[in-house]
Amino acid sequence: MIDVKKKFSEMSVLFPLLAVYTITYLGLMIYDFVAKEAFEMPAGMMGVYTALLLAYATDKEIRRWLGKEKPSRYGSYFVYLWFVFFLVAFVIQSFKAEYTLPKDLIAVVLEVLAVFFGSKASKKVYEMKQGQGAEALSREEKVLSYLKEHKEAKNNDFQQILGASESTVRRILNTMESKGLVEQHGDKKATTYTLSEKE
Repeated sequence: MIDVKKKFSEMSVLFPLLAVYTITYLGLMIYDFVAKEAFEMPAGMMGVYTALLLAYATDKEIRRWLGKEKPSRYGSYFVYLWFVFFLVAFVIQSFKAEYTLPKDLIAVVLEVLAVFFGSKASKKVYEMKQGQGAEALSREEKVLSYLKEHKEAKNNDFQQILGASESTVRRILNTMESKGLVEQHGDKKATTYTLSEKE
C-alpha cells in the first residue's frame, strides 16, 4: 500500500500553482487589452500572486539551507515573463495613448524582481558559507555526471569541464578513486577513468 502522506507535500504544488496563476494573470490582462483597449489589473489578484511567489521562493531557500534542495524548476522564467509583458505593454502604450497601463503593473514587476534577487542573494550567501567543501563536492558531481554520459574519459577531458589544471584534476580523481567513485585504467597519457561498479 502506498503511503500517500509521504508522497504528497503541500509545498510540492507551489511551482505548478504559481505557473498556472502567472499564465492566468497575464492572460486576463492581455484579454482586457485586446477587448477593452486597456490593461486592467484584476482586483485582488496581485496580493494572492505575491503571496504565492513569496511562499515558493521561501520554500526553495529553506530547502537549500537544510540540504534538501530540489532540482531547479526555472522559477526565473516568471521574471522574464513579467518584464517582457511590461516592455510590450509600455511600447504599445507609447505609440497608442488610448491604451492605458494598469496602475499595479509596475508594483508587480518590482515585487517579482525583488523576490528573484532576494533568492539569488540567499543562494550566494549559502555558497560562500559552504566554502571549499562545496566547491570540491561540485567538482566531483561534474566528474560523475560526465562519466555517466560518456562512460570513459581522460584527464584532459576533465581539465576542460572543470576549468582546472592537470595536477588539480589528478588530485580530484585520486580522491574520488580512493572513495570508490571512479576507477583508473592504463597509465601515463593513456590513463582513462570510468565509474566504479559501485556507482
